[in-house]
Amino acid sequence: MLFNSIPFLFLFLFTYLLYWNIDDKYKKYVIAGASFLFYLYYDILATVHFFTVIAVNFYFSDKMFALKQKGGDTGKLLKIILGLNLVNLAFFKYFYFLLDSFFSLTHSQMFKDISSSVNIILPLAISFYIFQLIAIQVDIHRGRVLERISFFDYTIFIIFFPQLIAGPIMRTSDFLPRLNNPFITPDSMKRGLFLLIIGLFKKVVIADNVGLLITPVYISPDKYHYASIFIAFLGFAAQVYCDFSGYTDMARGLAFLLGFEIPENFKGPFYSASFTELWSRWHVTLSTWLRDYLYIPLGGNAKGFHMSNVYMFITMVLGGFWHGANLSYIFWGAYLGILLWIERLFLNKGYSLIPANPFLKFLKRVLVFVLFAFSGSFFRTAAFGTDSLKAMQNLFSNFFGMNHGRGIGARDEVLLYIFLALVLNFFQYNPQIIEKWKKFQNILLPIASVLIFILLGLFGDGGGDFIYFQF
Repeated sequence: MLFNSIPFLFLFLFTYLLYWNIDDKYKKYVIAGASFLFYLYYDILATVHFFTVIAVNFYFSDKMFALKQKGGDTGKLLKIILGLNLVNLAFFKYFYFLLDSFFSLTHSQMFKDISSSVNIILPLAISFYIFQLIAIQVDIHRGRVLERISFFDYTIFIIFFPQLIAGPIMRTSDFLPRLNNPFITPDSMKRGLFLLIIGLFKKVVIADNVGLLITPVYISPDKYHYASIFIAFLGFAAQVYCDFSGYTDMARGLAFLLGFEIPENFKGPFYSASFTELWSRWHVTLSTWLRDYLYIPLGGNAKGFHMSNVYMFITMVLGGFWHGANLSYIFWGAYLGILLWIERLFLNKGYSLIPANPFLKFLKRVLVFVLFAFSGSFFRTAAFGTDSLKAMQNLFSNFFGMNHGRGIGARDEVLLYIFLALVLNFFQYNPQIIEKWKKFQNILLPIASVLIFILLGLFGDGGGDFIYFQF
């Protein structure tokens, strides 16, 4: 159920009106019911699987919490539930990838026969809710969850529909304190509406349209010259940013309207002057999850500079693999890990990551953005089901070979969408500018509402899937 769809509009309007017109003690039931219907709309069997996973995880969470309160060792229980969660994720997400890998190693027809005869449907949002469940288990083990969570609250935390499909990946501290005391103010309501409007603009006006324009370049790169391929690189960076940050804006806006505040996932990443800064601004909740639950447990900075780089590289590769069972995702994570490793080497030699000279700082920002945009070619070939290695070979051979093929269609339109994405990044990077306009919000909100309805009529065609829905 897409946020920019009629079924979701009716679901949310009914939920919103009911939610704020009943006694506080019943509000949780409305959230739970709406979240259940939201997921059920996708598939009945996937819903049964989802609630089974929640029930099993709650059983272990409750056992660990009780044992922790008695001063016992929760390590064994933690290993069991982490193993179950990872096996569950691997079965649904990496089943075919593993079979293909075994076939490549052994050339046994058995693996091909199994792959062709078994049809596995990927449960919606499994990557996100498994990570959220793992975070709860580890936090209980580490003693960071100080109060027992009821099964009902535990379930709502996982199934909360505004952020269920593609995050942000929440921690219990982000959500549970407000669950029993939701409230809304005029300011938070206006903030929620503004976030919904800007999220729709990013998704429907920019992401969906630039995606259509650059797709022919990725399908047949041999037909386009190097400048078109370069524009396609930048265009996909704009697309994935507007698609995913647009989803996050809408998720946060819906949460505000229901009395919750969930974490921001993007903070103007395209203006970063280093890759270290970029990963503190791009998909923030995934970056911090990988740091807290993978990089630090691997060893973090505890075993010296060189090993910390190894752990960082492993974390980035596994972060890429988390996105999907495709070699291009692994290459994507490895490519970004190498860039971070190079930066760390320079930093260790005493060089500053961010130049003091304004012009050099500007050039560094351009370099970081362009190198990051190149990484998107790995991501896109995997996300859209292209023959990844062949597509990458064609893209880069034509780009570096200075092929004199034709230009990209509607070039100026693509450049406009890239420019708009950069403008949106600028305001995200400098939130103090937005705060200065807050006093005009009563005038700006109705104007923005009318404009977005006009733009939806001009550009919207029912809306395409969000890219991150497949994860």
